[in-house]
Amino acid sequence: MMADWFSYSLTDFLLFAPETYQRLFVRYNQAVWPAQIVGALGALVVLWLVLRRADSRIAIGMVHALPAIGWLWIGADFLYQRYAVINWAATWPAVGFMVQGVLLLAVAAIAPRPAGHAPPAARIIGLGLMAAALVVMPLAGPLAGRPWGAIETVGVTPDPTAVFTLGLLAGTAGVWRLILLPVPVLWCLFSGATARAMDTGDAWLLPVLAAAGLAAALLPRPAPAGRG
Repeated sequence: MMADWFSYSLTDFLLFAPETYQRLFVRYNQAVWPAQIVGALGALVVLWLVLRRADSRIAIGMVHALPAIGWLWIGADFLYQRYAVINWAATWPAVGFMVQGVLLLAVAAIAPRPAGHAPPAARIIGLGLMAAALVVMPLAGPLAGRPWGAIETVGVTPDPTAVFTLGLLAGTAGVWRLILLPVPVLWCLFSGATARAMDTGDAWLLPVLAAAGLAAALLPRPAPAGRG
């Protein structure tokens, strides 16, 4: 029995053809246009606030509320309404994305000021991941041979949104980052395995970025000044 299980590969669990997966993104991008521009602009606002180290309650709220909108949208529209049609297993990530959106909204509503800052290395990695989600990941698909119409962008499709959020969490010292880590990490594992099963040329990219984000987010934070 065990020998039979070890004879399977990831490809054996793939429920759709790679071409079907690409058409899903093409039709989705056509249906939601110009949401891609709105998502990118929202991500740029978040990146700008993080670069400025803005720590007002309004800024902290915006930094978490804007990604929350993307998580809720992707969970309800892309994953549940569209991806689950060709892959029933996407129903559970859809729920996870909506839970992540609610958690981000809760942090945005409370807008707690973190005690201290993330280590410089974590902040640099976080900013790098946010930039990669905005620029590198949308280009990765076409460079790997997928159609430009299937481009994946922050706030509209899952992979760059998960990496962008991991970058955001990597650059903060707030303990709530630990609560917000599991869903994007689990998604990256799920989507990375799917890309590996389809044998895409950029299948390595998402797991590498996710591993960097997870490692940076888990780096110990220095104790706030005044504490022993």
